[in-house]
Amino acid sequence: MNLGTRDFRLLTVLANELHFGRAADALGMRQPQLSTRLAQIERTLGVTLFVRRPRVAMTPAGRTIIDAARRAFSDFETAVEQARLVERGQIGAIVTAIGSSVMLTDIPNSIQRFRGQYPDVGLTLRDMHSRQQWEALSAGQIDVAITREIGVGRSLKSEIIGRQRFVVLMPSDHPLSNRKKIALEELKDESFVLFQPVIAPGLHHQINALCIRAGFSPKIVQEAEEWYTVLGFVRAGFGITITLDMPGAPVLADVTSCPLEGLETHSPIFLCWDEDRDSASRDLFLDWLRHDSEMAGDKKRRKTQTQ
Repeated sequence: MNLGTRDFRLLTVLANELHFGRAADALGMRQPQLSTRLAQIERTLGVTLFVRRPRVAMTPAGRTIIDAARRAFSDFETAVEQARLVERGQIGAIVTAIGSSVMLTDIPNSIQRFRGQYPDVGLTLRDMHSRQQWEALSAGQIDVAITREIGVGRSLKSEIIGRQRFVVLMPSDHPLSNRKKIALEELKDESFVLFQPVIAPGLHHQINALCIRAGFSPKIVQEAEEWYTVLGFVRAGFGITITLDMPGAPVLADVTSCPLEGLETHSPIFLCWDEDRDSASRDLFLDWLRHDSEMAGDKKRRKTQTQ
């Protein structure tokens, strides 16, 4: 006969109560059942664990076994609780890729709050361009992509969790620099500085599509890989650029930002994952980001209604 968890509990409860009647009540069994089971355990172990008269007491051998039983029972309960946390995703690991243009939205704050709420989830963040994120997700190198690009994959899922509006950046001495909003049609004769399409082809396509819907194709006079290079070209007067509104981003003193008119002048932020790869921690993280996104949307709508 092998001893199991119920036997460990029987021994620890009897050791705590040192009374067969009270121990039987605590265990939800009748006293004769308790006495019979204890006798079976003692025969199996080959030692006497308790003396019955004149009062119930542990023997020295019993104390050794009971101490081990208490540790085993405690370890088992700890393991069960750990298993429950793992199943709920509250213990685990997630690798998330996020684009630099998303870093100045509310999403990084949401990620940091998740870390504070679930400290036992190892959350690794990687800075990746949008195209790199989709490739890494397809290859199983990351669990979640927070990106502006979505590609093709049988099991890859995506949903919109936020939007950023587009703005125009121009030299501060530009004739349009004092405007509160600018219609895209007003930019048809401007020279443009843009990032290279390979960096974020989807975002590059969105900017071109905005211009085409406004009746013109942007006259691109200069391209660059890095954001500060684009900004430097704008400051030097090479042209203007259309980019995402990033509150808090450092902008050079001689460069002015102005919003574009129209509801369509916004870029979606996508939350992406591979549904064929199971991860309770990842699912917990996705739900967290969804909830925060809904809360942020509700807050913006209330603010708009009061204005």
